[in-house]
Amino acid sequence: MKQAGNWFGTATLYISFVLALFWTLSTLSQVEDLVPDHEAVYATSLSVHIPPNSTDDAYHIATVDLDGQSLPLNIDTSTGDTFVASDQCDTANSKSGCYALDAAFKIEENTIIHGQKLELELGVGRSTGRLATLRANISGLEVGNVSAALVDEAMPDSFQHGSFAGVLGLGMRTISSQWLQFQKLPLIDTLVIQRKLAKPLFSLRFPRLGDPNAMAGALSLGEIEEEFMVKPIRYSDVVEFSSSPDNTNDLSTTAWSVSLQGLRMNGVESPVSPGQLRPDAKHVSVLDSGASHIYLPTADLHAVVKNFEGKTEVRRKSNQGFPGEEVYFECSIPQSLEMKVNGAWYLVDPLDMLVSNSSHSAKDGTVMCRAGIGSRQSAKLGDSILDSAPWSLEPGGSAVGQEPATSPNRSTPSEEKPPHKFP
Repeated sequence: MKQAGNWFGTATLYISFVLALFWTLSTLSQVEDLVPDHEAVYATSLSVHIPPNSTDDAYHIATVDLDGQSLPLNIDTSTGDTFVASDQCDTANSKSGCYALDAAFKIEENTIIHGQKLELELGVGRSTGRLATLRANISGLEVGNVSAALVDEAMPDSFQHGSFAGVLGLGMRTISSQWLQFQKLPLIDTLVIQRKLAKPLFSLRFPRLGDPNAMAGALSLGEIEEEFMVKPIRYSDVVEFSSSPDNTNDLSTTAWSVSLQGLRMNGVESPVSPGQLRPDAKHVSVLDSGASHIYLPTADLHAVVKNFEGKTEVRRKSNQGFPGEEVYFECSIPQSLEMKVNGAWYLVDPLDMLVSNSSHSAKDGTVMCRAGIGSRQSAKLGDSILDSAPWSLEPGGSAVGQEPATSPNRSTPSEEKPPHKFP
């Protein structure tokens, strides 16, 4: 993000996700042609960048080869589906989601397309595509039988004016359309089943716009970048939750999630509202790399904003998306937000409290910037959403990837040890 005033941070934004083997082995017998005839396992890393035409760091792309075609894909941990715009999607019509897109997937004669039609949620609305089986090359890692949707019709702005050509879904199969409708495993499950990962885990580190110390990030498959971790890694269960406040007993493992226990702004703690999606009222926070901000319940946001230093403004959101509020504060004054998980406090880098290119002058001449936190009214996908907190997760275990902001006494790590580097 942009430098504000005369202060500048150097911490690297870091999110990592760890997959337990039992997550996919339970369905091995239901999946055809996914187990290779060799025992080799690999680790690989992709460079992660902000799209060159972006004025903020809400989207992060990695280049993946699908059937020999290099395509920039937006990384999203909240969907289990991988999809790309096909060359059948209209790039000339300004009302098409593929308008001006120059990196669509070209359907060749040998492209394996199934008869199934898929409906996909692209963030701005539902789009339709066809299920295909492709071969992927992920930074030198060859993977066969990758299920993906070829999008033929998309809602406007689905690909953010050509910022990317599709989405690399790193979410769970419980929210994968291709799995729920056709029992085709999403990418991460496929990698585990094919034994393509040196360790059953992956990590994701984001770049930050305007920060020379974080110009590029990395998606590491089969390992965690230890140089960015402060050991020991702490593991905790992924929190199950319901998709409806009216049925809190229907719990499922739907997303990478933790139980948020507290919020602290500039050293002043404020309570977290009871959760609406579990019978025990645990507050469920979903870690979503596709979200652009941290979204809190309205009451929690107001309690946090009360403890901002300097001038603040709370406004109703004027842009598209779900209803809620956004916060502006004095750009020159860094704000320290901490979150409590598993009894420990974790700090959000002050740079990640700033939204790039959001500054404006207030009536008194104060330069105000939009904060990277806001509110939302819907509690369908968790009670809150965390897009930039320093967490790491595994299904059956989620791990926090940085040093707690307080408490010098670290808890004992679980049996799962941080992995070693692989050649």
